[in-house]
Formats: sequence, C-alpha cells, structure tokens
Amino acid sequence: MHVILSYITKVHEAMKQIIVIFSLCFLSYTTLANDVDRYMKYHDKGRMLILEGKYDQAIHYLDTAIQIMPYYPAIFQDRGYAYMQVKNYEKAILDFNHVLDKKPYLTEVLLQRGMAYYHLNQLDQAENDLIAFINSTPVKSQEAIHYLDNIHHEKELAASNETARIHQLHYQIETERIRRARHRENVIWNTVVPLAFWTTLFLTW
Repeated sequence: MHVILSYITKVHEAMKQIIVIFSLCFLSYTTLANDVDRYMKYHDKGRMLILEGKYDQAIHYLDTAIQIMPYYPAIFQDRGYAYMQVKNYEKAILDFNHVLDKKPYLTEVLLQRGMAYYHLNQLDQAENDLIAFINSTPVKSQEAIHYLDNIHHEKELAASNETARIHQLHYQIETERIRRARHRENVIWNTVVPLAFWTTLFLTW
C-alpha cells in the first residue's frame, strides 16, 4: 500500500510539472504571437510610410519594429533605405552592414551600401561594393554603372589635381632656388668682384 501511495505521489508531482511546463510554453507562445503581430504592424506601417515618402516617420515605426523583433534583417534593410533618403548615410551603412552580416547573399544591399559610401566620398569602399554587386547579377544595373562611372571620373580628377599640386610645388621650389641663386650672383658682382678689383689695384699700385 505504501508503495502504491508513493507511486501515486510521484505521478501527481510529475503531472504538476507537466502542467507547469505546458502553461509556460503556452504563455511563451502567446507572448511570441503577440510580439510577432505587433512587429508586423509596425514594420508594415513603416514600409507604407516609405512608399508615401514620409521617411522620418517610417524610421520611427521601423525603430519600434526592431525593438520588438530584432531578428529580421529585412527591417534593417528597409530602415537603411529610409536613412538613405534623409541623407543619413552613416546610419544607413550600419543597417546595411547588419543585413549583409546576417544574409550576405542579399547582393542588392551591396548596391545600396555602395551608393551610401559614394555620398560619404569613401570612393574605394563604394567601388568595391558596386563591382561586387555587378558581378553578382547577370542583369546590368544602369544605376550601379552610373555610380561607378562617377567614381572613376572623380578618381581621375583627384589624381589630376594631385599631379597639378605636385607640379605647383616643384615650380615653387625651383623658383625659390633660382631666387637664391640670383641673390648669390648679385652679392658676388656687387660686393666680392668690386672688392677684389680694388684690392688688386691697390696691391699693384
């Protein structure tokens, strides 16, 4: 009898534990379901505001969506795009970096990040991203090609300006050298030569 009572007690305790675990799972599922529902509302609203051109408001909604559910790179990509539209390129790059860390195969993000780098005048990083994007897709992107053309033009111009600056520096150095040489010649002709002439004349007098 004692054995039976002990067995029943153990079964009862096990049932209580199962009920507790089931309740916790149910609560967790309910909380997660509520979070997903809230996240989707904020994310969808943020996307709608982007389509309406209300980028600052969109960023606010996407911020909230990320706070609720920070696991989905798509929200960061959308927010990065919104940041691009308000010319906050630094924050856009941070969001695009996050997306590419999680999903490096989303090559269209390379195009967006490349454009952000371009607007920050970080031309080497921009060029790397744009070339990587072009090489990743069989379809020619006129936008990427346009940005690359601009980068190559600006690099050539920068190189040309640097060459001109070096030539100008060399010209200034040579001009100063000639000035000093002329000064030495003037000293010689106006001081040393007359002195030597009169000294010779005096000695031979």
